[in-house]
Amino acid sequence: MNTKPQNKKVIIIGSAVCCLLIVLLGLYQRSWRTMDVILFMGQSNVSGAGGDASQAPDLIEGAGYEYRAVTDPDNLHVLEEPFGENENRGALDDTEILERRGSMVTAFVNSYYEETGTPVVAISASVGSSSLDGWVNRGRKEEAAARLEEAKEYLDSEKIRARHIYMVWFQGEADANLQTTKDEYKAGMRQLVSYMEEQGVEACFLIQLGPDLTDLQKHQEIMEAQLELCEEEDDVILVSDLPAELTGEDMKDEGGVHFTQKALNLIGEDAGKNAGAYVQSLSQSEE
Repeated sequence: MNTKPQNKKVIIIGSAVCCLLIVLLGLYQRSWRTMDVILFMGQSNVSGAGGDASQAPDLIEGAGYEYRAVTDPDNLHVLEEPFGENENRGALDDTEILERRGSMVTAFVNSYYEETGTPVVAISASVGSSSLDGWVNRGRKEEAAARLEEAKEYLDSEKIRARHIYMVWFQGEADANLQTTKDEYKAGMRQLVSYMEEQGVEACFLIQLGPDLTDLQKHQEIMEAQLELCEEEDDVILVSDLPAELTGEDMKDEGGVHFTQKALNLIGEDAGKNAGAYVQSLSQSEE
């Protein structure tokens, strides 16, 4: 019996089916939208305690969205200020100590989008007056991780592919008050970033702490620790040291710690541009 013609027919049919599956898979994947997910973590200057939403920049159309894990986990919202206004839950609840007035997030997202062309899903995960020890040991990192997990599940259900996942870190005033040493700060940051990487974060975009205008030496050790950390760790990327330069009277409130919206806009623009350039460099190296 000659089975060669039948075998040839089976091979042809099998090849056709494989090609069809590849085409269908490609069409299915192209039906998914692509966005980058960024958690905004830290203390009061991330929450926007000194900001003013009316002075924040207009969002570039299509540049960014907010995933509200606390108040509306079943939808994406076009990003608006005050970012994270009511996103208070558990260890990341600062309703008793500050009002979220306006943040750097819109300025960051605009600049990031201009560099990458990829929209951002922003997640609020900050809490005022929070020390690094509090982030590592008092449930704050777990709450941030929970918000990220909820966002990933939602995006998957809506056929939105998370191309990259990052955290933005802007913090340090509390540790300066506690006189945290350089080594303690760097060790705590290594622990925090490693934990967040276990949850899917690829790298930490760090914004350097600025000086306390009432005592210019007070924040110095933490500021130096942050720079050293970025030099020593490949997954902690310095995206802005601009806060150190913003010492004018119109850059901080009367307390000398909280940045005004004018300053937050400048910081967000600088950090977003540098973060976006970093992400673009990754894409180019993969080509």
